[in-house]
Amino acid sequence: MVQENGYHFYIDKGITETNEGKFDDALESLDRAIALDYRRPLAYFSKGIVFQYLNDLESAYDSYSKAIDYDCRMTDAYFNRAQVLLSYEEADKENLLLAIKDFDKAIELDPKFVDALYYKAVVQKKLEDYKGALETLDKILEIEPNAVQSRALKKLILQKYLK
Repeated sequence: MVQENGYHFYIDKGITETNEGKFDDALESLDRAIALDYRRPLAYFSKGIVFQYLNDLESAYDSYSKAIDYDCRMTDAYFNRAQVLLSYEEADKENLLLAIKDFDKAIELDPKFVDALYYKAVVQKKLEDYKGALETLDKILEIEPNAVQSRALKKLILQKYLK
């Protein structure tokens, strides 16, 4: 019971420190939570967020991957890991395809995850899969008919790339 309470204490502390911009303290708190129970995905997920703030993309990717290892249904970990892949200055085709795979998993877990759908469409456009991007955008517009960014991207693709 003490270990359980300690784990939650350090998770809460780490999240609060992250929100306050105290990233070194947050990492220390989250590491303490992991030391108390290394099988809980939230600590790794939270470390991924800290590493993203610090622009340590490799560590962020690894942390999200570890969270997924312990909970393969952690939708936000897939989404954030894909965002990390897109954050590399030179996101190559391999990274873009891996990002789509993570977006697809997030969408599989939550079919109405509009942000994952939108970023998937953006990546599909980058990969010149315009028809795939349009299909993805249509899914968004079924969920949120007034999604302005999705409408704009669809219009751009139709006018510029699929004349």
